[in-house]
Amino acid sequence: MADKKNAKEAKVVDTRPLNEQLDDKRKAYIEARRGLYSNELQNPRILGKTKKEIARIMTKINAEKANEKKGE
Repeated sequence: MADKKNAKEAKVVDTRPLNEQLDDKRKAYIEARRGLYSNELQNPRILGKTKKEIARIMTKINAEKANEKKGE
């Protein structure tokens, strides 16, 4: 039978370093907030989604740091 992939395995992983992704998401969040206050933002839900993406990236970074400490 064919192996079934878990949802985690099926996700596409971005090849850029996590710190670069974090910087990009933080800049996008700042721009979205600026747009919200100037009434240019079409969809305010972008703010929540971007904050969650930032949190996910930070979680990955912290997990990698914890694994590095564990390996010492």
